[in-house]
Amino acid sequence: MKLVHALGIMAIGVVSLVIGILIGRFAIAPELPELLQSMSRDGNPKYRYELQKEIQTHEIEQNLKYFSSKPHIAGSSQEEDVLANYIYKTWKSSLNGAKIYNYTVLLSYPNSTDPNYVAIVSSDGTESDISDKVEKILSPDQNDSTVVNPFNAYSPSGVIVGDPVYVNYGAVEDFHYLTRNLSMNLNGTVAIARYGKIFRGDKVKNGQTFGCAGMILYSDPADYVAGDLDRVFPDDWWLPGTGAQRGTVLNTDGDPLTPFYPAIESAFSLDEKDISNLPLIPVTPIGYNDAQKYLSKMAGIEAPSAWKGKLNLMYRVGPGFESPFEERKLKLYVKSYNVKKTIRNVIGFIEGKYEPDRYVVLGNHRDAWVFGAIDPSSGTAAMMELSRSMARMLEKGWRPRRSILFCSWGAEEYGLIGSTEWVEEMGKVLGPRTVAYLNVDLSLAGNSTLRALATPILHKLLFEAAKTVENPNPDEVKAGRKTVFDTWVANLPSSYDPTIPRIGNLGSGSDYSSFLQILGISSADVRYTYDQKYSLSSYPMYHSVYETMDLVSRIMDRGFKYHQAVARLWGEMALRLSDDVIVTLDCVQYATTMQRIVRDVEKTYGPLLQEKGITFDTVKKAANEFKAATRALQKRAENANKQNPLEVRKINDQLMLLERAFIDPLGVAGNLYHRHVIYAPNQHNQYAASSFPGLAAAMFDIEHDPNQELRWQQVQKEISILAYTINSAASTMHDHGTIGGGGVQR
Repeated sequence: MKLVHALGIMAIGVVSLVIGILIGRFAIAPELPELLQSMSRDGNPKYRYELQKEIQTHEIEQNLKYFSSKPHIAGSSQEEDVLANYIYKTWKSSLNGAKIYNYTVLLSYPNSTDPNYVAIVSSDGTESDISDKVEKILSPDQNDSTVVNPFNAYSPSGVIVGDPVYVNYGAVEDFHYLTRNLSMNLNGTVAIARYGKIFRGDKVKNGQTFGCAGMILYSDPADYVAGDLDRVFPDDWWLPGTGAQRGTVLNTDGDPLTPFYPAIESAFSLDEKDISNLPLIPVTPIGYNDAQKYLSKMAGIEAPSAWKGKLNLMYRVGPGFESPFEERKLKLYVKSYNVKKTIRNVIGFIEGKYEPDRYVVLGNHRDAWVFGAIDPSSGTAAMMELSRSMARMLEKGWRPRRSILFCSWGAEEYGLIGSTEWVEEMGKVLGPRTVAYLNVDLSLAGNSTLRALATPILHKLLFEAAKTVENPNPDEVKAGRKTVFDTWVANLPSSYDPTIPRIGNLGSGSDYSSFLQILGISSADVRYTYDQKYSLSSYPMYHSVYETMDLVSRIMDRGFKYHQAVARLWGEMALRLSDDVIVTLDCVQYATTMQRIVRDVEKTYGPLLQEKGITFDTVKKAANEFKAATRALQKRAENANKQNPLEVRKINDQLMLLERAFIDPLGVAGNLYHRHVIYAPNQHNQYAASSFPGLAAAMFDIEHDPNQELRWQQVQKEISILAYTINSAASTMHDHGTIGGGGVQR
């Protein structure tokens, strides 16, 4: 059965069910009371218990071994044929159906016969200190002919020769320091930036904005190694000096050839020369062993203390090299290229019993830069085991109230392409029908504690689900922390309430982005992470050739208990959302969080707003009205007659669609890729999220804008949009025949 056809049947099924109930009511059908009684019961808790017991560590281990056995970059045969077909066949045979969605999109690759590199070049063209063109093989499992050399996707090809400048993390503030504090002219320079803090694409965008001709990215040990630099992989999990981080530098989501529309057969595609958002300057990544060659020879003043990494050298900002290298330049040689390729999403589904047209969507991407044993295959291994376990429960007689969809995304690493194209293609179906999207990009970035990102409406569900999952760490259990929740709250307590764990906001770092930012679907992303005492920018082996099965099974998760815990949490959340009569969405928590954001904004910007005679009162009033509306809806939900399917449907729709009310079709600050008015990726760091992002963008660096009048008008506009949007969201929860808002009664 094709998925689109199946989804249509689900919708017809629920309409037929309601009509049947109404007909049966007047016909006094003898089975009606039994049907209504069955529909009014939450899912049997025994199935949630059985699901957790069914999820097996050895199955996850075998899954990871299979998926990470070979490199599987997007567009490759291993990725689009071998792995995609394996998942499709598995789901088609074990679930209620599966479908593959194909998209022809623009991808990017390094030239295997003409590798990218960096070198110091003298006036006569002689090159020295040439960077490694491939990562050093440290064990036989990394030695595969299909490994792609380190590169940054969508970098233009080019050969740049210029003075080096050290730009720290490449954030806007770093460039402001160089150009404002030091009055440095960056035109034509080659920027050296360390990975971390912000999305690499934002680093490149900043570099080209401030006039740099090219950029070199490296992983400083301060961000990827704790302790002695002599004890790195393969002896420990810290990044060796030969490791280089691959990654995209595209600053938009989805296929750049078909913005805002799916890259299907009938799509109109731009010519590559007409794409406005591709990077304009060449860029390539290197390891920190190579970075030391260049940074150690740099001229200029000593870098600020916050800019200093962990290499054994004096960090200087440049420009240029010091004596005796002052006549030499830094050469950046990039021969990457862009090409159209077909990528594939695989979607499997379990059809719901009573509400088949309501979907709980679970997703993980499949593509990896190299072997991807952590990102993404640790998540893929967990998802495949979760789907297997649910299939076993189907055999035992279980069926969820609502439908569950499993999604294996293609080309996430290039810019969330697979999930974005699917959302663009299926948005008219997904928008009104999806309860929530639950993402696991990777199961673990460490083995210390759970880390979760989510919109506030899912916070309560996350807490409750974590309390049901056994703690995978025996030392934590001995210390009295028996569940995942216990360790989570002990390690990451909320700054507002130490009795609950901290949950972060969703930026644009994974496949939840298009669900939340385009459709307004409540979303969450979970994983295990490392001890926060380490000031790391990510797990150390991120996007390198060393991210292998050996790393995971020998060092990070011996026994695969942490993978199991994530799969169990994922499954518990899915079953609660798909089986409870009233969906487990906490609208009051949303209101509480929003009022906290209002207070934080007043604290941050209040004095400056007052100076300009601008008030935040309309937003405060709207937030208070929103809080009252959520309390009223929660009360109706608690007192709902669960034997009345129409009343249940109405309340569930109000809860499910609440997030949609925060979508501005014109985009946040004009950015059509980001439309959620309450939470959206930070204007200068797509990985991070901003609360009230339009206002945050309007206020950023406002004091340096030469057109003060226009900027402050934008601030007033953003405040107006916030008040309107929050009031509109409150009106969606009104339970009466009139539409709430600012109308005048006559």
